[in-house]
Amino acid sequence: MKNPLRLLTSLIINCIRFMQQLPKITLLTAFLWFCFLAQTTAQTGNLTVLKERKNKLERLKIHRSDTAYLNVINQIAFLYADSYPDSALTMLKENISTCKHAGYERGEVDGYKITGNAYMTKGYYENALSWYNKSYELAEKIDYKEAFPGIRNNIGLVYMSQGNYTAALNSFYTALQLAEANRDRFVMSSTLNNIAIVHFYQGRMKEADSSYKKTLILAKELSDTIGIILAYNNIAEVNVEQNLLPLALKNLDKAYSLAIRNKNPEMLTVVSHSLGNTFFRMDSLGKAAAYFEVASKLAKLHNYSTSACKALIGLARVYERQGKLKDALKYGLEASLQANSMGHTQLQRDASEIVSLIYEKMGDGISSLGYFKAFKMYSDSLRNLESERLASTYDAKIEFTKKEEDLNRKNLTQKWFTFSAFAALFLLGAILLIVNRNRRRLDFTNRQLQQKNGEIELQRQKAEVTLDELKATQAQLIQSEKMASLGELTAGIAHEIQNPLNFVNNFSETSIELLDEMKAELDNGNDQEARDIAGEVIENLERINQHGKRADSIVKGMLQHSRSSSAQKELTDINALTEEYVRLSYHGLRAKDKTFNAKINQDFDPAVPKLMVIPEDMGRVILNLTNNAFYAVQQKQKQLADPDYQPTVTVSTQKVENHILIRVSDNGNGMANSIRSKVFQPFFTTKPTGQGTGLGLSLSYDIVTKGYGGTMDVESVEGEGAAFTVSLKA
Repeated sequence: MKNPLRLLTSLIINCIRFMQQLPKITLLTAFLWFCFLAQTTAQTGNLTVLKERKNKLERLKIHRSDTAYLNVINQIAFLYADSYPDSALTMLKENISTCKHAGYERGEVDGYKITGNAYMTKGYYENALSWYNKSYELAEKIDYKEAFPGIRNNIGLVYMSQGNYTAALNSFYTALQLAEANRDRFVMSSTLNNIAIVHFYQGRMKEADSSYKKTLILAKELSDTIGIILAYNNIAEVNVEQNLLPLALKNLDKAYSLAIRNKNPEMLTVVSHSLGNTFFRMDSLGKAAAYFEVASKLAKLHNYSTSACKALIGLARVYERQGKLKDALKYGLEASLQANSMGHTQLQRDASEIVSLIYEKMGDGISSLGYFKAFKMYSDSLRNLESERLASTYDAKIEFTKKEEDLNRKNLTQKWFTFSAFAALFLLGAILLIVNRNRRRLDFTNRQLQQKNGEIELQRQKAEVTLDELKATQAQLIQSEKMASLGELTAGIAHEIQNPLNFVNNFSETSIELLDEMKAELDNGNDQEARDIAGEVIENLERINQHGKRADSIVKGMLQHSRSSSAQKELTDINALTEEYVRLSYHGLRAKDKTFNAKINQDFDPAVPKLMVIPEDMGRVILNLTNNAFYAVQQKQKQLADPDYQPTVTVSTQKVENHILIRVSDNGNGMANSIRSKVFQPFFTTKPTGQGTGLGLSLSYDIVTKGYGGTMDVESVEGEGAAFTVSLKA
């Protein structure tokens, strides 16, 4: 799940770093800036300090041409840009004009950049990009190198916000090179974080994790609390995508503690959202909703529109999974409206997706289709396959540039020695020869590496094809298991309905004969005899009606349990469900082998309460267990050929404390220890080829353990029988 909240937090970090880019000017300016920096380090009272400096400088008649004053105005606008962008834009418009008249081009560059920040906050990405480009062009013109990395980094953020990862990576890697040249570790940290975000969006979790950890190291070296919080948060989100949820919670706990300790609402919003997402992945929906609610309230309180929208989407997903569709729709539509007003493509996509799903579950197909079309449109606009290749290309380019610079330094050293002593000429030639040979070896090694990469890619493609084939085969086997279960049910239904139909047919034939006799008696004038016969006919018709209703109830019950699962849990009588599927299993086997008979012992605890389950799923579990039990005693009967052996299957339910136990045992041949340890593995079966898929117990085990958080155990004594026990929480 992609997280647009990273974009806001990255911009906040970049804004905080802006203070380092002010030019060195007069002693008065340096003194004022030092005082301001001391105040802003704690992130409290900085605006008040700046306004006081502004008021003092305005008392000077020449303050409009004083670079110290112009810098202070830029700084106030910089702080406003994050929370009050419109006020910042008004202030910047006048200050940029004043910088032009004063000939202060560096202040003009900073003003353009902060204008871009304000438009980023408003979500006007095209305007932000225009102002950043304008800032960069002027910075290049006046050789304002300190501003280069930050501006290029912010340009990358705009492209990333628009989903243009190719252009974003281009800007980020350029910013990283410029920051390294300036030895600006703050911007290096921020840029590495943004590169990691792109890797995250592309699904390259290993690269994202590596970049985030580099960012964490830099942040700790710089004692940068916000950077440390953001790094822990982002590493945790990678852990979530890797399904390392306990590790994710551990990293988020560190981030959350730091955010509370520093009373930072921006970081609290980000980390709360990440905690909500993590608990959602763990299916702990109550905790997920609580953290999403915290993130939503913080974001609304501080006007973090992107964060607020993401929190609303999180709440919609939680309530949709809980089945609270009205609440889910309310939050989903609010998120969609906010995303559209911001023009944020990623949030528009995510909001459209969840709203479409909610309408579908509510049965509103037309609305669902409309939002699904919007989801597809936004998804297509974000898809960019070239960006993955670009990351590797730029990594290699930077590495090669470093090696090339090292080589150039060596060549310069050799030239210096040549001019200093003629005797060193032969030594220089030898060194150049060695270097040239090493370069050829390096080229050869690179070609070999490219060849190996090609072979690895080919193997990967073959592995993907094989995986697809395995998945197809697995799907076919699962379908075979489902068809086998359907066959068992069909046989059981046929046997169940045959008895009442036989009664109906027999009593119908008898009634016809009695009516013929009654007509004869009436013709002979024997009224009393005719009345007696009429009484017998009435009794027969009552029995026909009784057995007809029995057949009708069987058909309705079977239709109910054979229809497609709605995947909706409902309150179910476990005893009745167990009894019904045991009967179906037995009659299904009898339909295949008329000679087979078995004794069925049933012991159902009346204290067993009704449970919230999917009847079709739990019925499939019981059917699989009883089918295996009847099959086991049937095989033992055939092997022994002993008339004294009585095939027996025992089925019981029991309430033990806060658990419900369903136990199915038999007196068949049992299992060896080596077999017992494998019975729940997919595709493992002891039945002959063609008689079993090896998926019945595996699917039953998954339904019980993953679907209901229960357990399934097996006990067996070889030669004496086996017993399977299902335990469910009451």
